[in-house]
Amino acid sequence: MVPADNSDNSGVGGGLGRTITFSNDRAYTANNQATLSPKDQEKVATSVETAIEEKGKLEEKVKSVDITEHLMSIDEVCAKYSVKVNPERPQDSPGLGEQQAAELLLRNGPNTLTPPKKKSGFHKFMICLSSLFNLMLIAAGILEYILLAIDYKDNKANIYMGAILIVVAFLNAGVEWYQQRKSENTLAALLKMIPAKTHVVRDGRLVSIASAEVVVGDVLFLRMGDKVPADCYVFAGSDLKVDNSSLTGESDPQERGPGNTHRNPLEATNMAFNGTLAVAGSAYAIVVRTGDGTVLGQIAGLTAGEEKATSPLTREIADFVRIIACVALFTAAVFFATGMGLYRDFPFAINFAIGTFVAWVPEGLPATVTMLLTIAAKRLAAENVLVKDLQGVETLGAVTLLATDKTGTLTRNQMTVANLWTNGRLFTATRSHTDVGEPITDINVAGMCDIVQISSLCRSVKFDRTDV
Repeated sequence: MVPADNSDNSGVGGGLGRTITFSNDRAYTANNQATLSPKDQEKVATSVETAIEEKGKLEEKVKSVDITEHLMSIDEVCAKYSVKVNPERPQDSPGLGEQQAAELLLRNGPNTLTPPKKKSGFHKFMICLSSLFNLMLIAAGILEYILLAIDYKDNKANIYMGAILIVVAFLNAGVEWYQQRKSENTLAALLKMIPAKTHVVRDGRLVSIASAEVVVGDVLFLRMGDKVPADCYVFAGSDLKVDNSSLTGESDPQERGPGNTHRNPLEATNMAFNGTLAVAGSAYAIVVRTGDGTVLGQIAGLTAGEEKATSPLTREIADFVRIIACVALFTAAVFFATGMGLYRDFPFAINFAIGTFVAWVPEGLPATVTMLLTIAAKRLAAENVLVKDLQGVETLGAVTLLATDKTGTLTRNQMTVANLWTNGRLFTATRSHTDVGEPITDINVAGMCDIVQISSLCRSVKFDRTDV
């Protein structure tokens, strides 16, 4: 057996010693043990403490979610939501009627989370323009025109210098604003490409509808691979297991079915929540919360007011601007005092002081930084990496230690056949530059037909007419 890199391996064998190895599609880390400086260790410790404190506060709020159906019997839930089900033969449940569902959808709205309030394009542009560096450039440009007003004859060139400084500030903000808007439009287009579908029982028939059309009282049919579209009460099931890691952080799949002994709704064994994934089995469930009323919606509401953290590049530029501004102001004050002390000429002294201050402004730096970040963002885009914020390009390069929950975030949480070993030969079942083994070109190789037959029989794939 030749195991795939960082994978859990399983095998099936026969007379010819055939083996299939599986890869869990894990992210590769070049250096497992990062050597951190004392300063970096202190930063990491502070970040971890802050994250633990914020997580504790959030968990306390989540524990008070508005769900009580897990303590009810199936008859009480059916009476509350005016729906009829058959717990003994759930596939024969009448469910809601189409007219009743349409009325509920009109009354309660679609099963979607309310998006955060969007800022207007002008507001976003002004945020980009209000960075310290841009403000410093604009201030320098205004000072150029003040010099022009003091002595027009000797400072005619300031007409162009002031305009250049102000235009550079607006150009820098415009490039950053355009990149952000382009990324937002691309992300929005990606989210609309694959609309989510859900199986529900309406008028005694199993139909597939858009997840946004699910209403309270709907009878859901959940099966392996489905994403739970709403908070629901499980009244019948066959070994259903759900992955709650995105909601509660639990790494192991949780069993769900009729019956419950827990008072905490998040621990209830008869509840499945919006955003979780069914990883095994199947079940029938009654929808009890949709949209913002779900646990996921309530968590989204709790985190909506969080402030966005500044990037390392933004902080470094802000520190640099403060230093330059302090040095420029100090130098201007010194030259102003010197001019007044030597010549007793106020217009000459203020002219000299403003000129000294403007000379300290590196007007080409903001445009250079923005263009370099834009080029880096385009190079990442060529590798299918979407950059939502230009500052994120530099932040990615400044990462010292990255800690993340990989499964379902960086990967798809799916086991994939990586290699096949049969009759003393290793074959690869994937197509990538890291493949080890021969590509499969002939299925009549000794043992290959047996592997294909075993794989086709030992599977849980079901044909669904609605998928055709």
